[in-house]
Amino acid sequence: MKITIATFGSRGDTQPPLALALGLQQAGHRVTLVAPADLAGWIRSYGVDVQPMHFNMQEFMRKPEIAALLNGRNILRQLRTVRNVLDTLVGGALDDAMRAAQDADFLVLPNSECGGVDIATRRGIPMAYASLQPMFPPTRAFPSFFLPFRGSLGGRLNRLTYSLFLRATWPFLGGPFNRWRVSRFSLPPWRTMREMLDARRTFGTPWLFAYSPRVVPKPPDWEAIHHVTGYWFLDAPPNWQPSAELERFLGSGPPPVYIGFGSMSDKDPERQSRMALRALALSGQRGILSTGWGGIARLETPANVLYVDDVPHSWLFPRMAAVVHHGGAGTTGAGLRAGVPSLIASFAADQYHWADRVVDLGVGPRMADAKSLTAEKLAKAIDVGVNDSGMRARAASLGETIRAEHGVAHAVEVIERHAAEFNRR
Repeated sequence: MKITIATFGSRGDTQPPLALALGLQQAGHRVTLVAPADLAGWIRSYGVDVQPMHFNMQEFMRKPEIAALLNGRNILRQLRTVRNVLDTLVGGALDDAMRAAQDADFLVLPNSECGGVDIATRRGIPMAYASLQPMFPPTRAFPSFFLPFRGSLGGRLNRLTYSLFLRATWPFLGGPFNRWRVSRFSLPPWRTMREMLDARRTFGTPWLFAYSPRVVPKPPDWEAIHHVTGYWFLDAPPNWQPSAELERFLGSGPPPVYIGFGSMSDKDPERQSRMALRALALSGQRGILSTGWGGIARLETPANVLYVDDVPHSWLFPRMAAVVHHGGAGTTGAGLRAGVPSLIASFAADQYHWADRVVDLGVGPRMADAKSLTAEKLAKAIDVGVNDSGMRARAASLGETIRAEHGVAHAVEVIERHAAEFNRR
């Protein structure tokens, strides 16, 4: 089959779809990954064809209105600004996806992506939704990962949070998606996101959730079309080698603590860096600080700390004593796979829920969120993560379980089975 996979997010959002693309290629399929243009070279280094899209998540995240939204200032005003920004980006991204799918036999889309339903329907091809979080459908088991509710609210209220999320986001997403739908296909606009998502249920469209059932079990009120496959992990690129400086640092002492906040930019990255350095000094630990997209700035450091820009988590995390990060779905999975304690300082959205799951599983201490984090709080959490033998044993055991799940192979099997069933109709 010729398979098109679309992804519109950061590098962390793109890594699992790229892992799926590699698994599909190994199974004999031809795959094109639609992804932000700034990631095209990295994707091609794995031997995967890429259709670069105009949308650039790194530039989007660095916009002042997005940074202000993440930092909680003037939320209503900033949401209106975000809507205007999305209006200029969505149409171009969907056009890129449509071009890549012109000769495709199967389409894999993020499950919040509305335009792909029309592409698949017009072309008469099967599709699957893919998600790194339990975003949809509603469940009584836990509240929406994208609303600020911590812990279960009870069955009815848990389920209600999904409707609240859909109602809150549709005013910002519905306009751009519907304008594209009307202009490209002359179809009537979707009234709600739920209407769009339900449109494919009559085709038996599978939903692939790329995380471990050990971390978030499949809710009993989900259907057979919902598959919690296990994580889709991406290993280091072919021929990748660590720098000599990194190898020397790792070999010069005990395992260090990783600190990095991925795609989360900070209005004062120097403050973040000073906090991390102070926390490492207070806890007496060596450290590796990842600069990411601007969450941490490079400062003069002592000999027991090393800055890095871009090192594959699959290689680096197993060599750490603990990993401190923002709680993105992909980074959380990489930390759990490594079998070392995870310390999550959440910034926004689903990150709070991944932090809660880590605490509930006993593989990381509860941390202050990013806005409240201080060097002293971080040092205390590092001390627990490095020295709590029970926590370390649980993290190692969970890592072993996750490494044995083969999430990509499970997802490939679901895609192939659905394509065969769809084409028999």
